[in-house]
Amino acid sequence: MNELKMYTQEEVSQLLNAHIMTVSMLREVGVLPAIKTGRNYMVPYQVIQRFYDEYEGLDVSNRVSALKSKEIVEERRQINYRKELNYYGSSKERV
Repeated sequence: MNELKMYTQEEVSQLLNAHIMTVSMLREVGVLPAIKTGRNYMVPYQVIQRFYDEYEGLDVSNRVSALKSKEIVEERRQINYRKELNYYGSSKERV
């Protein structure tokens, strides 16, 4: 059940050592997807972990930088997806 752990924006701001407005901005631009529960937003643990993994070394300190970093992450995902397709596609041909 630990996989179902959800964090409030306040808790996420403490985990990231960032201002709550920064966390709100990251949620608004789609860098930290959240689930709205009534008046609050909750961020799943997996989203925070993926944020650490994918955005390491990238600047997300303001809206413009966060959007640029999001584009970089999305490009990386596409490249990795294509590599997987090529790998599995070529292995089928070898069989």
